[in-house]
Amino acid sequence: MSITVRTQTPAASPRNSSHGTKVAQLTRGALDNGVALAVLVVAFLASTMLQPYPLLILTLALVYAVALFSIVVLTGYVGQVSLCQASFMGLGGFLIGALMGHYGWSYWVAAPVAVAVVFLAGVLVGLPALRLRGLTLAIVTLSLALLADNFLFANVTWLNNNSQGWTIQRPSFLGISLESDGAWLYRVILIVAVVAVIAVLRLRRGRTGKSWYAMRDAEIAAATSGVPVVAMKLLAFGIAASLAALAGALYILAEGSVTADRFNFVASIQLLAIAVIAGTRSLPGAVLGGIFYIVFPQILLNFPALVPLTSLILGAGLILQMITAPQGIGGLLEAAETRLFRRLAGGSAAHESVNEEGDGHATI
Repeated sequence: MSITVRTQTPAASPRNSSHGTKVAQLTRGALDNGVALAVLVVAFLASTMLQPYPLLILTLALVYAVALFSIVVLTGYVGQVSLCQASFMGLGGFLIGALMGHYGWSYWVAAPVAVAVVFLAGVLVGLPALRLRGLTLAIVTLSLALLADNFLFANVTWLNNNSQGWTIQRPSFLGISLESDGAWLYRVILIVAVVAVIAVLRLRRGRTGKSWYAMRDAEIAAATSGVPVVAMKLLAFGIAASLAALAGALYILAEGSVTADRFNFVASIQLLAIAVIAGTRSLPGAVLGGIFYIVFPQILLNFPALVPLTSLILGAGLILQMITAPQGIGGLLEAAETRLFRRLAGGSAAHESVNEEGDGHATI
């Protein structure tokens, strides 16, 4: 004879219900790290597989990815709009050229000095942001970009080498001449770009990043809760400017020269447009944006009639992206990953509950 006894099903423990979520989070972190490591390995191996010209294109893409990191910090994390990031980039490159040309400084000394000077310039530019936001702040920064374009890079002879720009001798790195070894030049810039990514990630995940997010979402509430809004805003502008200057330092290293035409106000607008298309809150999107910024004109060279329409094509792409995917390409990728791991977390939690609770029956 079989006797079936119905037992009371115990309530799910909070610890058990959250176990699947923790597993999913750990799995997601491991996957993210694995993908990042794989991309880094492929990027490093590219220096051994590509011919000199494609390698130079990829090198410049890394340079502009670092420039786009500055927009991720300022616009994505803090919610401030700047249309003079290309000007900061050019200022960094011109300062290095001037310090090396006038005083014979080493590149490795001139570059950090230039980045530090531009950091201070970024803090000064951030002062209007203490009272201005949105369109008004964008117009102010655009005015500064025009000032740099038409005065600083055009008329300050100490800085622009009598309007001729600067050509530098690339330095050596660990005894290897970067002037003659394009593969090592790429590797050095790749290392700097990776360090920049790590630095931005640490800022984002630390107290500084949390303060920036709070300011971006509700500035008055952030100030009420004790966030030093003035200091955090000025720090954000300074860091964004220094990242742009770092990109300028990498640019003059990659090209061996710097001229004003690459850093005009149109370049600033294009950088912001690319950042929006790629995703202003996404570092992987910034890397994709840097590749697109450099590779897209190379593609257009095969269609000479389209070259004058570059800005028009970018504008059309920006409009299409804002309609179909306001969060950008990087945002789409992150949203897809989030949905995937939410399902994984739910499935893991349900599976854990069934295994530990049983079906509520026992047979004797």
